[in-house]
Amino acid sequence: MEISYKKKFFKDLKNIPVKDQIAIKSVLDSLRNAKSFELAHVDYAKMEGQKPGQNYYRIRVGIYRIGVEYVKPDLIVILVATRGTIYNVFPPM
Repeated sequence: MEISYKKKFFKDLKNIPVKDQIAIKSVLDSLRNAKSFELAHVDYAKMEGQKPGQNYYRIRVGIYRIGVEYVKPDLIVILVATRGTIYNVFPPM
């Protein structure tokens, strides 16, 4: 699977403890090696409150959530935030 990253993701990742950064990178590696998003064996869910035709998902990694957009067969990693804050800023309006 092809994965692209937004600048905001890297900015957010710098502010996360190293232990959690390693876990997030591990999840992204498993996504990269998977044939599709559904077969990656990660904890994901479609975000609520989307307009029709949007494909925003969150991937759970401990207390952090990775906000992604799934445009078959590619994945765009947008941001990473704690559970309490991601639902306030994601999906983008």
